[in-house]
Amino acid sequence: MKFLWGVATSSHQIEGGNIHNDWWAWEQAGNIETGEISGQATDHWSRYEEDLANAASLGLNSYRFSIEWSRCEPQEGKWDAVAFQWYTKLVTLCESHGLMPMVTLHHFTLPKWLAEKGGITHPHFPDRFAGFVRKVISHLGSRIPLWCTLNEPNALAIGAYMGGFMPPAQISSRKLGVAHRMLLKAHVKAYDLIHEKVVEREGPWSSVPLSVGFAHNLIDFQPFNARRLRDRLLTHFCRRYYNQAWLDAVTGRKQHFGIRGLLPAPKQVWSARGRKTVDFIGVNYYMRAYPFWGAQKEQAEYTPFNGLPIGLAFQKKEDTVSDLGWAIHPEGLGRILRFASGYGIPLYITENGIADASDVLRREYLESHLREVAAAKTSGLDIRGYFHWSLLDNFEWKKGFAPRFGLWEVDYATFERRPRQSAERYAQLIRQNESDDGILAGLL
Repeated sequence: MKFLWGVATSSHQIEGGNIHNDWWAWEQAGNIETGEISGQATDHWSRYEEDLANAASLGLNSYRFSIEWSRCEPQEGKWDAVAFQWYTKLVTLCESHGLMPMVTLHHFTLPKWLAEKGGITHPHFPDRFAGFVRKVISHLGSRIPLWCTLNEPNALAIGAYMGGFMPPAQISSRKLGVAHRMLLKAHVKAYDLIHEKVVEREGPWSSVPLSVGFAHNLIDFQPFNARRLRDRLLTHFCRRYYNQAWLDAVTGRKQHFGIRGLLPAPKQVWSARGRKTVDFIGVNYYMRAYPFWGAQKEQAEYTPFNGLPIGLAFQKKEDTVSDLGWAIHPEGLGRILRFASGYGIPLYITENGIADASDVLRREYLESHLREVAAAKTSGLDIRGYFHWSLLDNFEWKKGFAPRFGLWEVDYATFERRPRQSAERYAQLIRQNESDDGILAGLL
């Protein structure tokens, strides 16, 4: 199969009008930093034809998008035929443009009716999610070759039950462990269902092997001060808990969704032990982060955790940073790819991008990160695709509309789309490096 050049999006961030999920309710309560609500987002629901035509104009051959559960099941047990018809049209349009679809089944949002019952910590969450997956399979299953069950389950669990930046923003170490466990059970059920139910294939990618994985947020953790033992130890724990735990879990190893003395570990999910429940690993990489113990001269604030003065900085004074203040370190992507490849599973870079409203940094960001991908692939790593985040500006969760990640700029007053210069640079890189073998030495 040819190397996949794509872009990634998510339903709530671009579609608009997703009024039946937990994020919509959370926005109404004033939890977005800018005071905004997603509203019509980018109005992708009405402008999807234009957006996919723009994606195709770059020379892409794949498109990663998510299916909004709350649109499909706005009330428990009541399915919306119009929603499924729209997603069917979206897949048909992908086919007509030659964009192989990678479908994400869960990208952070939950139907409000489920969130009110406890969301991802509810004991029946895996079964409810499996019911949604069955419906998606019945409508689209035969036409989808690539499936992401969950997007960033580590970030979701931590954001909801430790960091307070996702609903329900309840700080609870016990619920944090339960969230990891329930998400893993849901992933396993979805993985098994897709492989069991998607038997007959149709469409332009019917001969492409069915492949199910998940998109994992990975951070290049480096000690704030490499000479300090405590900073090095914290970095080790961050890597193990945030980067490694989920990869161990989906490859059949012992699950370690806890840290002794800090976070209680939940019970093992035995349906995941002793077997692989991924056909690929999706790598979402954006940043480096620096764990530290106690206040630093460059980082005066720290976050007490269980009474411990633990901090996490996302930049140092010498770093070039994005509009979100995230340090730009392309070499971190190379390290992450080498780490993830150690599990012996094919890799896709399912998200990689930068908040850069002025479009001053994005071209170099693209080039430098793709050079890391090229070097990793040339060294023998099984990397099968790169999906830039994102096709267009979007509602960036708790940060609102301020961060601009799009190759296309969106005027939120008119919803007009305007290509940034970095969009043409991405198209050039694709043309210069496209081959049956994917990224070659042309980027090195």
